[in-house]
Amino acid sequence: MKGLIKGLMTVALFAATAACDGSPTTASAFAPESDGIAMSSHTSSSLTFSYTQSNSTQDPQVASGSVGGIDFGGSLTTGTPCVNVSATHSTRRSTVTVTVTAVDNGNICMQVITHNNYTGRVNGLAAGTYTFNVVHDGGFNSGTAWTGTVTVQ
Repeated sequence: MKGLIKGLMTVALFAATAACDGSPTTASAFAPESDGIAMSSHTSSSLTFSYTQSNSTQDPQVASGSVGGIDFGGSLTTGTPCVNVSATHSTRRSTVTVTVTAVDNGNICMQVITHNNYTGRVNGLAAGTYTFNVVHDGGFNSGTAWTGTVTVQ
């Protein structure tokens, strides 16, 4: 464990030095095999998500790669405004899938076509090319809403 901590501190020191003087620096950290710790290049990703409701405007499905993440937007159409819309995501190797879900919130509502327009971002992705999928769960357009390749910088 001491080896891991020492290695991580070394990487942090190199990163801080590079940030201060602008020079490119590479470093690696090694943990002794006896520590039983496997080093991984996998980073943890996170999701930000918000939505608004409209009876007239439906946002198109879009996605694009940017620095450190994937920005996306679209619309999940339901037969009532009495839904809560949320999203979850999974990252497996070079495939990122966002599932947008509409769940009845238990309120009594009129039946009216409602476009739940959303935007979101998957943060914390390493640079590279990803297959990005948006899946709708609930509403009129359940199933795959968008799939394509995006490049994260």
